[in-house]
Amino acid sequence: MMSIEVASSCCPSIIYMMTGIRYLQLDVLTSEEFIGAEEYMLFAVTDGIAEIDTGHGTQEIVRASLAIVEPDQAIHIHTYKNSISFYVITFKAIRIPDLNTSEHKQQQAIFPYKGIWNRVPFARCIDLLEEIYLHSHDKEEFMRFFNHVRFEEFLRYVLQQNSSLAPVRDLKSAVKSSIDYLSDNYAEQVTVAQLAADVDVFPWQYSQMFKELTGQIPLSFVNKLRIDHAKQLLLKTEDRIHEIAQYVGFNNEFYFNRRFKKSVGVAPGQYRKQQRSTVRVVSLYMEDLLITLGVIPVVQWSHPGWGRQEYLGLKHVPTFNVLQDSYESLSEYEPDLIIARRSDYELRTNQYEQCKKFLDTDVIIHDDMDWHSTLRTLAERLERVDQAEYAIQQYEDKVSRARKLLSGSMRNRTYVFLRIAADCISVDQKYTKPFLWKDLGITPHPMVQALTHEAGRQGVTWEWLNGLDADYIFFAFDKWHEHVAGSERQQIDHPMWQTIPAVRNRRAFEVDFMTWMNQGQLLANSKKIDDVLRMVAH
Repeated sequence: MMSIEVASSCCPSIIYMMTGIRYLQLDVLTSEEFIGAEEYMLFAVTDGIAEIDTGHGTQEIVRASLAIVEPDQAIHIHTYKNSISFYVITFKAIRIPDLNTSEHKQQQAIFPYKGIWNRVPFARCIDLLEEIYLHSHDKEEFMRFFNHVRFEEFLRYVLQQNSSLAPVRDLKSAVKSSIDYLSDNYAEQVTVAQLAADVDVFPWQYSQMFKELTGQIPLSFVNKLRIDHAKQLLLKTEDRIHEIAQYVGFNNEFYFNRRFKKSVGVAPGQYRKQQRSTVRVVSLYMEDLLITLGVIPVVQWSHPGWGRQEYLGLKHVPTFNVLQDSYESLSEYEPDLIIARRSDYELRTNQYEQCKKFLDTDVIIHDDMDWHSTLRTLAERLERVDQAEYAIQQYEDKVSRARKLLSGSMRNRTYVFLRIAADCISVDQKYTKPFLWKDLGITPHPMVQALTHEAGRQGVTWEWLNGLDADYIFFAFDKWHEHVAGSERQQIDHPMWQTIPAVRNRRAFEVDFMTWMNQGQLLANSKKIDDVLRMVAH
């Protein structure tokens, strides 16, 4: 049974209860007074223009304005140019008593934000207000509850937008705010025109900046979010395909099936069937390729200094510390199969010989320069050959498109990749050169090519960096060190960092360490392509 303390901490301290909604229109050159006795009033202007006086001066309200006034406060609305149409909602703020104390102090319940707002994205507001108004006269208790939920959703949306109600600083900030909203509300039916209008820019400007920030057009971005969530629902629920399609935002089951198959390589029903019959697999260091095949590992590798592969989204998969945990402990995860890569480290330490004593263990040769073969070997073992071939073809197509996009902006341009630790800056070629040079055709700077590397990278001095005139710098922070957490970032506070030409020209780009230090992995490489296109392709 949940304790009172836990129950109390799960509850909001205040709830808001709608008491009424009206839709009004005032003709030109008319005035109206409104007083919400013991109630808040919220005005949402759908058309027209007027002046509103709350007793603290007169302000102008126009289409898409929202105004919230406190209980018992009189306001006057005066039309002087043309008519105005608006919704007015009355609601109460009710404080929930603190269940952890014996004394229930009577405190005045307040609404956190009041005044006039003119920059709330209005498309979602209108949809919700129309639904609330349409169902405001429902008598059935269940339908009235539904309408209360709609009202709470409306308030949640308005309050959520409050942090971005200040004048938008620039186009990039505006579109980034819109992207953050879409990430949480991908199931909503929106158009580029609506999204652009919400941030007050032209649709072509919105789409251009959106692609610059994400590497994708808005529709592709939203569809990917929907497909990713649909994959989870296919595994976690027994809902029918069309129900899942509607829940994640696809109104058409046929279109959902087509988009799903194009993205995943198999139809939704086949994906569910395959996943539910999947053996429990451990494949440390090759989780990327497993997920490419649609297989979720039962455990994922992690490193005490570097962390885990966050880009894979395996938040709920337990971790295995590859430096400290015993490989025999893998049996605790009850895998049906261990698929191990045979690398210099594994050969030297003979780790998987332990596993063979208690589990079915396949050891395969994983050549980072030829991940295609590794993926195909995994696919054969897991009976996912079609998905492997589909994924490889999708990746090759993506590489081809990227090379074409980069052929203009990166012609005769050079790069360097820096791995920044707390006590050293090194030039990396082992993990990044095969991808950037071989796959994308971007040329390493001659100073980089002249270096002799040990273990794929070599430390360099500030003097060396100061003489480096590479057009682009890509850099990642190596968090594995014995210094204070975050001290690696102090390197770019060094006065000589700002003297490096690429830094001065704002062509030095931070990238995710675990993604870029993952060599020979399809999903990591795909994300690297997105990073490069977003940062340098214009």
